[in-house]
Amino acid sequence: MVHLSMSGDPLSCELLLREALRERLKASSLLTEEELDQTLKWIDAQDSKLDGAWAAQSLAAQGRLTPFQARAVCNGRIGDLQIGNYDILDKLGSGGMGTVYKARHRRMKRIVAVKVLAASHGDNKSFVQRFQREVETIARLSHPNIVIAHDADVCEAGNYLVMEFIEGADLDRLVRLRGALSPRLSATLILQAARGLEHAHAQGIIHCDIKPANLLLDSAGALKITDLGLVRSTELFGDSDSHESMLTKTGGILGTVDFMPPEQAFNPSLVDHRADIYSLGCTLFFLVMARPPYGGETPMETLLLHKQEPIPSLLKLRTEMPCELDNLYRRMVAKLPNERFATMSLVVRAFERSGLTLSDAEVAGELNQIRMSDLITSPRPPSAARPISGVVKGTTLDHPNSMSSAHARGSLTVLVADPSLTVRVHIRNTLNDLGFTNVVDFSDGTKAMNELVTQSFDLIVTGLNLSGVDGQELIRRLRQTPEFADTPILLVTAEAAPAKLQLLRRIGASAIIDKNFRADEVRAVLDSLFPAA
Repeated sequence: MVHLSMSGDPLSCELLLREALRERLKASSLLTEEELDQTLKWIDAQDSKLDGAWAAQSLAAQGRLTPFQARAVCNGRIGDLQIGNYDILDKLGSGGMGTVYKARHRRMKRIVAVKVLAASHGDNKSFVQRFQREVETIARLSHPNIVIAHDADVCEAGNYLVMEFIEGADLDRLVRLRGALSPRLSATLILQAARGLEHAHAQGIIHCDIKPANLLLDSAGALKITDLGLVRSTELFGDSDSHESMLTKTGGILGTVDFMPPEQAFNPSLVDHRADIYSLGCTLFFLVMARPPYGGETPMETLLLHKQEPIPSLLKLRTEMPCELDNLYRRMVAKLPNERFATMSLVVRAFERSGLTLSDAEVAGELNQIRMSDLITSPRPPSAARPISGVVKGTTLDHPNSMSSAHARGSLTVLVADPSLTVRVHIRNTLNDLGFTNVVDFSDGTKAMNELVTQSFDLIVTGLNLSGVDGQELIRRLRQTPEFADTPILLVTAEAAPAKLQLLRRIGASAIIDKNFRADEVRAVLDSLFPAA
């Protein structure tokens, strides 16, 4: 049975038999005959028992496998590396519906994104139907600002959808790592999204879950809409009654409360294309303010704020905001649908005429300033791998990250504090992959604080729910200590409440990363703090 749950998970084994590694690589079919032959010669030159983490790092450093593939092979989970005709290269993200992987077609060699319905939902008729809706919807759409569908099928891993791979980052990740965007760049991105939605609406399709995380941006500034799992289309999926049952479920509402229009939360039968206009307006607020427009302590409180609270003014919150942008935003997020723009086409025309949007060259300049390229990860494909010529332990591959910057990073000291052993090991492995090899970790906040009193550190990574001294208090104390006033502090947390995240930033967290982080997110932050030599 294929589980497909690997995500840069820490290695479960400390020692790995040389022969076991040989057999796993042969069974994986990831390497050509020539590549496999060279790799097996390298393995034969090693000790009979290998350190599992070292073997995985070495295989990745040699370029034969991606880090994700190397970890899976060394963990004996080669079944996690194939979906239909696609070889899995990396895990891109996961959510309630399933997991998205970066993959390569075995014969065409095309790089794609593969979305797999979660195994736990495989027997749930409503989730399978929702996934099928997404498959059918994306197949109907063809627009530069909407991801392209390539394929869909069912295999041992479950139902899957193959889509265009965007070498970039979603807007949620971009803003959380880089901060609020400029008003003009934000207006330009919203215009692109509006054009894609205009096309979808013309096909009778309403997205119903527009938010920053569903808008992908590449390094050239091209934006693509993704995740069409909540779409409404009366032509495809029936009348408003069936739509209401689609948007609601027992004990909850489908959608994202931070960007959801009042009618979708409280009267789904009234939802039409203007719901996407409202959500896109909330997304505009997020881009320029680095937070959603309303921040309730609970989902229901947030929904009520969307319905009852006055619309927050961009002009009052950010003095350099163009008045025209505030006007456009306020009309998009009007509480009543009939007070918003009547169509997405009118939104497009309004932004085009506003004079707020940037040229392609200006977009490229702004993305360069915010180091957009740092958020993009591009594992080398096997075809680009350098030859292996009898490399053995004691040479450069004994330390797979042995580029010049890794030597500098290897001299830095890092303290990791988190109550979860799994999280600490995952953080340590990620840091090791990025060249930070001098790492100590603690599960207890008091012990971590005592260590900080006796030793200085170049980087601190902490969770929130530590015993003794919790993560928030640890950050506060460090920022009040001259020795650590400027030390980078990365907070790794599952906390999602905007008000709490704002507080954590104010007390001194240098960056906040979700607990289910990807390695490229950490790489982007650390590359800006510790540039490669």
